[in-house]
Amino acid sequence: MIKDIFERFADLIYKQKCVVCGCSKTNQILCKNCLKAVQNLSPYAQRKVQGVNIFCAAKYKDSIKILIRNFKFNRRKSAAKPCAKILYSYFKKVCEANKLNLNPKNSILVCIPSHPLRVFRRGYCHTEIITKEFSKLSGINTDFTILKKLKNTAPQYKIRADKKARNVLGAFQAKYKNRYKDKTIILTDDITTTGATLNEAVFELKKNNYNNIICFTLAC
Repeated sequence: MIKDIFERFADLIYKQKCVVCGCSKTNQILCKNCLKAVQNLSPYAQRKVQGVNIFCAAKYKDSIKILIRNFKFNRRKSAAKPCAKILYSYFKKVCEANKLNLNPKNSILVCIPSHPLRVFRRGYCHTEIITKEFSKLSGINTDFTILKKLKNTAPQYKIRADKKARNVLGAFQAKYKNRYKDKTIILTDDITTTGATLNEAVFELKKNNYNNIICFTLAC
């Protein structure tokens, strides 16, 4: 209860200024000008794991980096909405450029989950909140039950590139085999660098017959 009250009070203060430019006119964590200034990457796959395309909305720098870090490490839950707007704007460009028909009837949103201990410490799963906001914009339903994180792994940004795959080995478990055999799994995450986390999650999903997968991340 005390924690919730503190976070709500903090939100009232933090929302008054844009975390990038300090503007307080819009009373948003990322003002409209800074949101518009975000430049999407190419609408074509930046990476591929196990034959699955990974699309990254922007480079992990400047306003995107500031926004994500405030969201993950400073309890700025209000960052979820602009994160989702950026990702959804890019998602539409990707679908148009690649002629992808990803809609509420044939798709389902799944996120890279946080370990329960990490959720307890932070107070929320940041990827889940972003994906919920993305769902509101796209109309595509979410399912946060089919992929779970079993290991409380060290944060990937602290791990050397050649050790990242080992760090997340066996970290995930997929459930409910064949639940969405006729739908595309849209797997979301906030950041990808080497693709090790997404690779491990895709491997686990494919083991459970989720074979039609596409990945979207906010940054890389």
